[in-house]
Amino acid sequence: MLHELRIRDLAIIEDVAVDFGSGLNVLSGETGAGKSIILGALGLILGGRASADVVRTGRDAAEVVARFDRTPEADAILDTLGVAVGDEDDGLLVRRVVSAAGRSRAWVAGSPVAVGALRQLASTLVDYASQHEHQVLLDVEQHRGIVDRFGGLQDLCAEVAERVAAARAVHRELQRLRSLEDEQRSRIDYLQFQVEELDELEPKEGEESELGNDRRVLRDAARLAGRARDAEQALYGGQGAAVERIGGAVSALRELAAIDVTLTDTLASVEEALIAVEDAARELSRYADRTRSNPRRLQEIEDRLAALHQLARKHRTTPDGLAEVHARIRDELDELDGLDVRLDGLEAELVTAGAAARAACARLTDQRRAAGDRLAALVETELASLAMPHARLVVSIAPLGPGEGLALAGTHLAEHGGDTVQLLLSANPGEEPRPMHRVASGGELSRILLAVRRALSGTSSVQVQVAVFDEIDSGMGGATAESVAAKLVEISVGGQVLAITHLPRIAGAADHHFRVEKVVEDGRTRTDVSRLDGQERVEELVRMVAGTSTTRAAETFARELLDWRAGESAP
Repeated sequence: MLHELRIRDLAIIEDVAVDFGSGLNVLSGETGAGKSIILGALGLILGGRASADVVRTGRDAAEVVARFDRTPEADAILDTLGVAVGDEDDGLLVRRVVSAAGRSRAWVAGSPVAVGALRQLASTLVDYASQHEHQVLLDVEQHRGIVDRFGGLQDLCAEVAERVAAARAVHRELQRLRSLEDEQRSRIDYLQFQVEELDELEPKEGEESELGNDRRVLRDAARLAGRARDAEQALYGGQGAAVERIGGAVSALRELAAIDVTLTDTLASVEEALIAVEDAARELSRYADRTRSNPRRLQEIEDRLAALHQLARKHRTTPDGLAEVHARIRDELDELDGLDVRLDGLEAELVTAGAAARAACARLTDQRRAAGDRLAALVETELASLAMPHARLVVSIAPLGPGEGLALAGTHLAEHGGDTVQLLLSANPGEEPRPMHRVASGGELSRILLAVRRALSGTSSVQVQVAVFDEIDSGMGGATAESVAAKLVEISVGGQVLAITHLPRIAGAADHHFRVEKVVEDGRTRTDVSRLDGQERVEELVRMVAGTSTTRAAETFARELLDWRAGESAP
């Protein structure tokens, strides 16, 4: 429920606070007094568009504050927005400020939020219908939502959305792979060529360093062999070689150690040195024997190094990095070689996901048809009591066509199901049902809108906190106005309805009656809103009945209207 609406410096409203109550709340007043401005202020709270033009002349900003009851649905949205509302808070406070420069800001429960957040909250707080805002009837996209709300199909709609989204994700991935298939085939051919090239060369990590050393040895083989033999002679084979001298030292130390055991370790060290020198001399001899010039081997090494460097430049790496490149290309090739397997797997997955989506959509279609039939019957009954006895409403449910939604196994599915839903009207006998924008007048649209709201209000799955009707009674009178008043009262039971009206019969049916009037003071015009009770309310009804002419008959009629709301027979 909307408890309070506070408006400052909006159009001709200077400072107005309206405390609404439960049941039917009616705003009446002369044309141009500012009634629609009040509901326009509520539209700002619901995230409607705003411009600098709405700010009162000479003011810096317009401000609207509304206090609603909290609802679990609103709390869930606020939770996703990160807005905390304490249990001690008195309802849900929503604030909107529009500056004279055209900037707009919004707050919920004292926390700043984007204006879009207000639009998210709107559907949980207010159900807004206006004579000048027949989008709900004229916009075919809205018709599906009406039928789904009426039928209580929200859970099934959520399941359909989930299953179609899952099928769409698989389909999208499958299409992506298929679109890349030719490109990947070319990639496979290219990688295969690279792998064969690397396989032929078979690079090894650290190979460049080893080949470089071998090349240096072969290039200087004669000098290396000669110097190795010189070293071998110095250690072992030559006159006065190291082995001979160390051997003499070993003989002397053996004699000494036989007398002084403290020299035993020294003897052992020198003996180990003699063995090491002998081993080194033998290795040098073998090295000198095998180190000889080999032009053929040198050329092989040169060719190998050149090939390694050339391939490394091609892959933008070093010769030592070629082994890693080789492994990486093999891995990519193995992955791409599994493309057919991946495609087969996705195709099977799409069959499963598509079947689940089609089954859910089929159930939704069936339930929509049933709900549409019930809704049409209820609306036709309501229209009969609104002076449209021959009106016929048809809820047309047709499959989505080519280009609409996701194509699966000859059907087209979207997250909202596999149907287009449209409300068609035949206002007169013998006329085929047609789209409303082609056959319904403004007055008829108003009645249809009220009939739809009335049908929805009787559905347990639809819980509307506040229903708003802006001059919904335009073009009505007599018995039709009486029926409209009765329906507004029915809708308001257990809830809250806000309505702007020019009809005394509807105003007389209100639980709470507010008069909106313009006041000129000190050369400025402003709008005032006052709650009417007792004689004030009678006087307002008299004005609505007879204008400026106050007569006893008009006053009697006004009192009879109030008695009608109290349960007595209608005048």
